Amino acid sequence: VQTLENLEMKKTLVAIAALAAFGAQAQSSVTIDGLMDAGYQSINFKGTKVSGIQGNGSGTSQINFRGTSDLGGGLKADFRVENDWSVVSNKANTGAASTAVTLGQETVANGSTFGNGELRVGLEQANVGRIDFGAINFNTLDTLATGQPFGTAIGGGYGSISRVDAAGGAVRDENMVRLSTATFSGFKAVLNKSAKQTKAVDQAATASAAARKQTSFSTTLGAYDKLGSTEIGVNYANGPLAASYSTLEQDSVSVGTGTTATTVNTLGANYTMGAIKGMFLNQTVKTTTGTVATDTAYNAFTAVYTMGNTELMASTGKLKQDVGSAAGKESKLTAFGANYNLSKTTLVYFRTETIKDEAGVIAAATAIDSTDTKRTRTAIGLKTNF
Repeated sequence: VQTLENLEMKKTLVAIAALAAFGAQAQSSVTIDGLMDAGYQSINFKGTKVSGIQGNGSGTSQINFRGTSDLGGGLKADFRVENDWSVVSNKANTGAASTAVTLGQETVANGSTFGNGELRVGLEQANVGRIDFGAINFNTLDTLATGQPFGTAIGGGYGSISRVDAAGGAVRDENMVRLSTATFSGFKAVLNKSAKQTKAVDQAATASAAARKQTSFSTTLGAYDKLGSTEIGVNYANGPLAASYSTLEQDSVSVGTGTTATTVNTLGANYTMGAIKGMFLNQTVKTTTGTVATDTAYNAFTAVYTMGNTELMASTGKLKQDVGSAAGKESKLTAFGANYNLSKTTLVYFRTETIKDEAGVIAAATAIDSTDTKRTRTAIGLKTNF
């Protein structure tokens, strides 16, 4: 006769076996990673000089939550939640603003919030490819990194002489689906698509035409105006050679009062020969607003030399404008950088970047001397990955 204790023991063993069997079928893991970057920076922006402690001199400070679930048969599901933050400013992270003129303190227009970076969830089938949904980085961001070592930090002229999207302020789009192949003989193809939405909800009929457009965010499709993005990318990496090409089209025609469509074509390549890596970046931007078209073309060459724990970088680039008062004029970039690796995860860095902006691609406030075309940025700092 089985005792009550024996029955309870058998039930416990069955429950443990069931949990073990389930765990063997679907193994999941969640990891946390990121980086911290801060140091001293100095900027001379067309005649206005300022210096102090700042972040992101060589990389974007962030914390990432990533998860993976093995579904068996070579199929897995995964996600990423990226959170970009300031290492040096509480106000930047809380969004608290202060009165600049009265108190002499900084005014923070946008606070750092949870989930303000790349967001995606997807399925991947080994040897086939994957599908992702979310607010996903453009492939052009990878192309930019293939063609120069500075990324979106100081040294690459990001947001002015080089960019990811045409506006120079975004590296991803929302409401996006990404289809990407597996890697075959070093090649990988990517398609990103985010649909244009032009059905914003009107406000009160008595308001102006501009004010009637929806000003508050809604998760409902069609409840807010949004430009459309379509991007095709091809990436290659095999042995000493890496190359990437992206073509990104963005359409804001009839989005609110928008009349602009843009195309950004970017080619990046690098080749490693021992301690030396040569890098090349080519980017063309065509912007059509109504019937007026603007074209710019940018080329940059970079050399990277690695010697033990030290990495040295030198870059030169030239952008040519072809329309308006700046037609035929050029903006030229010169940049230098150095990393000293204290470990596999931590380094100290130096960056300096100078742009002679004859083509007028760097926006300047009216208070800045319009006769000065030069911008110089310098950074000395510490970056650690975790």
